[in-house]
Amino acid sequence: MSSKNVEKKEQESIVKRTGLFEDVGRSIEHEMERFFSRPWPPAFELRLPFGSFPPLPEVRMPLCDVVDKGDRYEANLEVPGIEKEQIDVKATRNSVEVSGEHSEKKEEKRKNYLYNERSYKSFYRKIPVPEEIIPSKIEARVVNGVLNISMPKKTPSKTDEETKVEVK
Repeated sequence: MSSKNVEKKEQESIVKRTGLFEDVGRSIEHEMERFFSRPWPPAFELRLPFGSFPPLPEVRMPLCDVVDKGDRYEANLEVPGIEKEQIDVKATRNSVEVSGEHSEKKEEKRKNYLYNERSYKSFYRKIPVPEEIIPSKIEARVVNGVLNISMPKKTPSKTDEETKVEVK
């Protein structure tokens, strides 16, 4: 075999190996993209013999504002579409838990069809407070889709006096 043939075969072998490495590199890159595009690693996926779980009902955490008024805390939670009878407020000395649910069912019967529609909404929020409150004196009311909760403090703190500061 001539030296040209040997050199040519070596070059072909290098090209084949380089192609192999490129394929392996692309394969690894593809697997890494697949792995990191998931919300959790594949080992944590739950595979059941009968399929996946049905979707859970929507539970949301309502937006909440808490203000320290000195003698009490005031919390405002957004609860649109939920009546006051469907809201549950429980209090301890250090927190208030608010939950509620609302379900609706619509049904329309006509000559050739039956139309059913159901919806379910629920919410839950635990509001911790930095100072001890008096659970028995808490007041709550719903006004225009907003739940207002007044939580009297056990030992009221003084509100800071307002002082005008000159801007230089």
